[in-house]
Amino acid sequence: MSQLEIEAMAEFVDSLREVEVLLAVGPTHPRIDGGAAEQAQDRELANAVTRSCTVMLVAHFEGFVKAALTELIDQICEAKPPTRRIPEGLLELHTRGRIEEIFGTEGPDRIHKTRKLFSAYACLWEADRTVNPQVFTSKVLTRQFTNAKPEVLENVFSILDVNNVMAEIDAYVNEAIVGRDDEEAPVKVGPRLTEIVERRNKIAHGDRSEKPTPAEVNNYIRFLKDVASCISAIIQRKISHCCSLR
Repeated sequence: MSQLEIEAMAEFVDSLREVEVLLAVGPTHPRIDGGAAEQAQDRELANAVTRSCTVMLVAHFEGFVKAALTELIDQICEAKPPTRRIPEGLLELHTRGRIEEIFGTEGPDRIHKTRKLFSAYACLWEADRTVNPQVFTSKVLTRQFTNAKPEVLENVFSILDVNNVMAEIDAYVNEAIVGRDDEEAPVKVGPRLTEIVERRNKIAHGDRSEKPTPAEVNNYIRFLKDVASCISAIIQRKISHCCSLR
């Protein structure tokens, strides 16, 4: 694993083998010596395999993003850096829920929650105080990641003070395409991500008209691996910054 890869990236790459194994099960060419029934069965099997691969692939990718975000928070909690190293959006996210709880209550319960807010969470806003792992949790961040569409990624990474994350991923992916030198066309990452996620959603909700080809699934695998590699580098960069004790 390179220094720019987080543990979640290695796990994601390993999970891709499962998709590739499943894809290999499907027939690559229809049987020319079989009857109409056999050829129809081959088509149904091929469609079932590629549809399943698409659903599994996106699930693994979304799991990777959540694991990467969790790894960032876990590293912060282990290093216990001063809170000035933590993105303010992340501090606000942890505090916001407690504030909302206060205004959702009345009487003694509100007093109790207000006291808890200031006694437990005020330390997050004192620049030289170390991060308290008891009030800093990955669940608060991963709940913001509801799917792999570009607008969701933009929102989650803006919390981490990573602005224009899709532009960074776009540049990274297209640089990887050029580096492979295999005549692969440049790609717009945002629309491609939307296409893959929406296609997964249609398949998962029973739309039988969605029939990705094996070539499309292989392209999706390579594309999401490139996207994940960029996200891995971004998260590693944030870990290095946040976990500095200076």
